[in-house]
Amino acid sequence: MVQLVALYRPPEDKEAFLRRYRTEHLPLAAKMPGLVSMAAGPLDQLGMELPYWYMATLDFPDRDTLMASQRAPESRAALKALMAFAQGLVDFAVREVEE
Repeated sequence: MVQLVALYRPPEDKEAFLRRYRTEHLPLAAKMPGLVSMAAGPLDQLGMELPYWYMATLDFPDRDTLMASQRAPESRAALKALMAFAQGLVDFAVREVEE
């Protein structure tokens, strides 16, 4: 399994961010081809000061499926919607999930 990980820095208005994230971005992201599952939520910083406030993981069966999905219109639409309100707030990484 491969995960696309999105790490979000805190926006000025967390409630407005989450409203747009849940109503505009997530419905589009759910349509990404090859997506097996996704999860999102706030990070518990465990008393440390971290640069990230929120995290999402999108699971794909393998790297090839993830890369093909990134070229699909559904994925481009999800990214465009996200960048409309999260530009400069999000960093992406990919990781192999060891089972």
